[in-house]
Amino acid sequence: MLKFLIGQQVIEYAKKLQEKGAQNVLVSMGSEGAILLDKNGYSYTMKLSSKQQRINTVGAGDSMVAGFIAGYQTFHDYKKALQMGVSAGTATANSTFLATKEEILQLFREFRG
Repeated sequence: MLKFLIGQQVIEYAKKLQEKGAQNVLVSMGSEGAILLDKNGYSYTMKLSSKQQRINTVGAGDSMVAGFIAGYQTFHDYKKALQMGVSAGTATANSTFLATKEEILQLFREFRG
């Protein structure tokens, strides 16, 4: 129940950012995954697999943003863009340095099922 409340709070604050001019609001919740509120008012949540082991989270947020942008440019779909962003951020957190393209794409395939 607490995780649901936290997610709802994230969406409420994301809406406030949109009221101030942001179109899409992407929020990392660390090991809990990420939430995206898109410019059309739809929200998407991506949870991380519990089997993922964090090694070094430095750069994971930047990787998530880069992955989201690359995912949106590739698919023109917010849900897939979020999946790519979370895959990139997770892959980086699971690496000693920045993740490779292959590591990111492997996680992307796993998240897509």
